[in-house]
Amino acid sequence: MNPIAIIVDNTQIHWDAIIIVLAVPAWFFSFHSLYCANKGRRIASWIFLPFAVLMGAISSRLLYWYSHVEQYKGFSQALEDFNIGCFSMLGILPGLFLAAVLVRCLRLSKSLPAFLDALVPATAMGMGLMYLSCLFNYNCRGKFTVDIVSMQHLPFATAVPEAGELSYRFATFFWSAVFMFILSYVCTEFYYIKKKERGSTACFFLLLFSAGQFILDSTRYDAEYFPFNGFVSILQIFDGVCILALTIGFSIRAIKRKGFKWYYILLWLGQAGAMTATGMMEYMVQRYSDQHLKYYGFMGLSCVAMFAIGFILYLRGCRKRKAVRKVSAAEVQAETAAVDKKVSKRAEDKDRDNEIKESVEKSHSKRNEKLRKTVIEDVYEEDTEDTSEDEEEEDMDILDLGDTRNLTLVDADGYLNKSVSEVDEKEYLNDDDLDTAVRSRKRSKKRRHIEDEYEEDEVDERSAVMAFIGAVLAAVGLGALFASRKKH
Repeated sequence: MNPIAIIVDNTQIHWDAIIIVLAVPAWFFSFHSLYCANKGRRIASWIFLPFAVLMGAISSRLLYWYSHVEQYKGFSQALEDFNIGCFSMLGILPGLFLAAVLVRCLRLSKSLPAFLDALVPATAMGMGLMYLSCLFNYNCRGKFTVDIVSMQHLPFATAVPEAGELSYRFATFFWSAVFMFILSYVCTEFYYIKKKERGSTACFFLLLFSAGQFILDSTRYDAEYFPFNGFVSILQIFDGVCILALTIGFSIRAIKRKGFKWYYILLWLGQAGAMTATGMMEYMVQRYSDQHLKYYGFMGLSCVAMFAIGFILYLRGCRKRKAVRKVSAAEVQAETAAVDKKVSKRAEDKDRDNEIKESVEKSHSKRNEKLRKTVIEDVYEEDTEDTSEDEEEEDMDILDLGDTRNLTLVDADGYLNKSVSEVDEKEYLNDDDLDTAVRSRKRSKKRRHIEDEYEEDEVDERSAVMAFIGAVLAAVGLGALFASRKKH
């Protein structure tokens, strides 16, 4: 059974191929949205897409060819003729991992563990959709048949033609898809909880995937085996290696962060016993197929134990959170009293600062008043003495002295204009204007001093030049007189 969906000339497109093709964009956009929403680079996810599709297809087809060599003349036929055989679901994982490593080598992603953390939830969802494509073929069915008539339908069993008759076999593909969808949801939630610990979501995915797929792959009648081993499938070997490696890694991290604990030995012994029990149940299922329900039940318990022990070791290696200490009512009251005391002290300090500020302002105002009178008197005296001099007249502010004299002190450029005029407009000199006036007064005096020195230097230079010219003329005259005497 492999129904055709589209026929174009001699080309036939089947429904299972359409579902697999649709699973790819669903997988990618799920990964893209999760990765970019958590500060991932868009260019990294888009560059990752073609490499992931290409490497995933090649590695999946390669693993299927290796486990079913008898169906092909060579590996080239496996890559050219896709009408023969199918894909290995396990082969998708190494292809995606190699593509992620390539993107990291190109320096497009910031961190490989963080990239894999965002990738695994979408990968689980995509694999679940691909498992559903088996609805239109006879792949991924159970070893044992379902004889109860009321259960000869999904989600328990599907019909498979055998020797001209229909037999209802366990729907392994359906429960594998359900498991992968659940795994996708759990990994997504786990990602948001532990996204600060890079690589945690990817490790959690491998741990739960290995524990669940071990028993699901055991039920398949078309499981993939190594040519030299027909007892344990390739996926089961992969699951066992992953669980063992994760157990060792989690143990080392827990010991480094929190030190060795005596109960770690019990956890290690329990993990070894659970893995051994799982292998024994696989042997018993194959040896006594008529009692598969009982042995699958024990296998399920041992798989749960493997996952639980591995997860406990993972939690022991997590960073320790700050403990929340319970606060008593007396401590709260004491803390409140201390805060009130600090607030009252700050209020007293503020009042003291205000008093000091007021006293400083009063002293400044007195000083400014004295300086104001001094500047006004100096300006008035200089104005009466230098009325004969021609100076530039500029726009000035009007200073009110409290009587009929109004003095303009500061212009836009900050210079003094020493002129006295009788005007009707009255403006008062503030502190800023006073400071500006004082600075302008100093600059004016300095400028006049420099001009006087410059004039004196010019007089000295003229005198020196005239003296030099006189000396030259005297020397010439003396030389001529001496020459005339010598002739006589």
